[in-house]
Amino acid sequence: MFARLFARAEASVDNAIADLGNRVLITIPFIVAFGFAAASLSIYVNRTYGAEIGNLIVAASFVLLGGIIAIVVKIRSSSPPVREQAETAASEEPAEDIKSIFDNEQLMGIAATAAPIILPALLRTATKNWPLVLAVAAGLYVFSFPQDGDATQQQPQSS
Repeated sequence: MFARLFARAEASVDNAIADLGNRVLITIPFIVAFGFAAASLSIYVNRTYGAEIGNLIVAASFVLLGGIIAIVVKIRSSSPPVREQAETAASEEPAEDIKSIFDNEQLMGIAATAAPIILPALLRTATKNWPLVLAVAAGLYVFSFPQDGDATQQQPQSS
């Protein structure tokens, strides 16, 4: 009875992982091409306008691109698909607008399936490399303090 349910859940997780893998494989060449395009744009702009202004122009173009992408993502996430609009119009209860990434059942299923495999491997790696883990923890601890450069380096005034 439960074997069929587990088989369906396993097939669903396998399909989700395969779909994610395919998307990653498709995306990698575009990311590399975007990196080369950004490097060539940077070289051209630096040659034309100088290093300081050229780097500011490239930074501004990335800020503009990021803003456009953020607007597109916000528009896509704010407008539910047509089927969901019909369902919410039919139901009298208002749907919650705020959704967390952890509300996705497929993502939580993947996390629940992968956790027993990933956590022991992560712990084994951390115990093998404990000096590195301690060094990183100490570095984060030291850099987490606020740095008051003006207050600590004041020289006493002599009259």
